[in-house]
Amino acid sequence: MNSIPYIDILILAMIAVFIINRLKNVLGKKTGNEQDIVEKFTQGKSSFKESPPDNTSQIKNSKHMEKLSLKRFHPKDKVNNSLKSIHGLDLNFSIEDFINGAKKAFEFIISNYSQENIKPLKKLLSPQIFNDFDSQITERTKKKQNLDITIISLKDSKIINAKISKKSLASITVNFLSEQVQVTKNLRGDIIDGDSNQILEISENWTFNRNLKNKDPNWTLDKIEESE
Repeated sequence: MNSIPYIDILILAMIAVFIINRLKNVLGKKTGNEQDIVEKFTQGKSSFKESPPDNTSQIKNSKHMEKLSLKRFHPKDKVNNSLKSIHGLDLNFSIEDFINGAKKAFEFIISNYSQENIKPLKKLLSPQIFNDFDSQITERTKKKQNLDITIISLKDSKIINAKISKKSLASITVNFLSEQVQVTKNLRGDIIDGDSNQILEISENWTFNRNLKNKDPNWTLDKIEESE
């Protein structure tokens, strides 16, 4: 009776030895897929030969310029050629995206200027425009006045001029036709200039600049002029 547990232990030991031997035989084998897995994780060398970067870039630019030569971006030849040059230097440039961005900038700049909050505008304005805005706000503060501008609608926005310098400085002028209410108030909120019930139709030309060699895709407002 006392020998039975020893027999059980012996049987279990034999089973354990059998399992260990089977595991050794299986775990040591190669399946033939090891190199494929390594290459997937390490992106090892392949027989595919890449084209030289310069040649690839030249081919892309050549095809891009061929497509541009068939497009018409503006009715005026001079403006059209400038816009083509901008497209040629910046493959990601889109007139539609530019106009949409310019319209948003127009509303954002006027809104913050009216609220005398020009710090958020620093990256959108040239140093000259920023200083002009700051001086105007300072002057009104001295007079204890506030200028309230409300944009009722932006009726139209279109490119009227474009040019590019040899230093890759691109310049695009957009005409904005908007309806606005402009009133000047004192600190008590009394209107001292303008009419809150009068909607003004204002046409202005805003010129945006950007150095196309810079990685920063943002354009800055460089000039504001009344439209003739």
